[in-house]
Amino acid sequence: MKHKKLVFAGILVLIIVATLIYANRGARSPLSRVDLDRPLIVGVVSWPGYAGGIVANGGFKENPESIYTKKYGLPVRFVLIEDIDARGKAFAKGGPDGVDVVWSTIDFWANELPNFVAGGINGKAFLHVDWSRGGDALVADTDIKRVEDLKGKKISLVQFTPSHWLLETALRSSQLTETEQQKIRDGLVFTQDVQTARAAFAAGQVNAAVLWEPDVKQALKKQSAHVLISTQDFPNIIADVMVAKQEFINAHPKAIEAFVRGWLDGVEEAKRNPDFAAQVLVENEPLFADLGIGTTKESLSWVYWPNLEDNARMFGLDGQPALFDSVFANASEVWKSLGMIEKPLDAVQAKDDSVIRKIYAK
Repeated sequence: MKHKKLVFAGILVLIIVATLIYANRGARSPLSRVDLDRPLIVGVVSWPGYAGGIVANGGFKENPESIYTKKYGLPVRFVLIEDIDARGKAFAKGGPDGVDVVWSTIDFWANELPNFVAGGINGKAFLHVDWSRGGDALVADTDIKRVEDLKGKKISLVQFTPSHWLLETALRSSQLTETEQQKIRDGLVFTQDVQTARAAFAAGQVNAAVLWEPDVKQALKKQSAHVLISTQDFPNIIADVMVAKQEFINAHPKAIEAFVRGWLDGVEEAKRNPDFAAQVLVENEPLFADLGIGTTKESLSWVYWPNLEDNARMFGLDGQPALFDSVFANASEVWKSLGMIEKPLDAVQAKDDSVIRKIYAK
């Protein structure tokens, strides 16, 4: 009888120990699911459209209490890279010394990706993070009242970026002749970052500048400045996406999935709590800090943050033609017509919808 009691006690101890081990393993399961042994490094520029991810992280630095880490076991670090050339080099280098994931827009990606591919870098867009709905704008002196008035004027912008795409869309939608459009192109003043483009306008070195928020609001501080056109006039031409190298997506699918899920959760939180969204932008990005909470909160309305269903629509997972494909193809043809790319890529080479497809299927 004593022997049976000892056996029973031993079994009970084993059951308790196993339960504790299982419970502890369950507590650590988010971390164990992520196939990256360091923080995911994400490169962004100052822009209200990235609030979803930054809200999910509670800021730029790794945060053990963030949605990313606490819910999905993925430490994330955002880095601000305003210089376009530096951004491309950081993406080419990859993390942890460069970046694993970086911002782009579909139009910008159509111009940039062919050069990456030619250099052996196979990048893919995998997450749609916003539509610009007024956040990109051409700010001009008040004597410029129509796009047609840009003839003979100097315009500063960052080449090949959404600013360039917005200007091209405006020119091609105007009553300007092809010759007049080309004269405007010949007089463009290209800068390395949007802040320099804004500074040129503020100093009176140019008559107009194509910018994105928060630089639009900063530029409007100049007397006799106004918004000539913006993505409120062209609401479906600039869509921000996050991109990564295909090799990274293949090697770390769980980390990419955690990043996507966390971002989508952050979007819902930012929509519920715009005050917090404005706060994290002000606390982490100097340009927003200069604008203050009130103006930063206003700038949030100049973008639309997509949810999962919007992403499914973007990538054509809802049975409709993919919006990504049409924007990418249109931009590719424009860049080709301007001699900026020799041979456009097909949209299928520019995206990886596997993670969105997996989440949407559930």
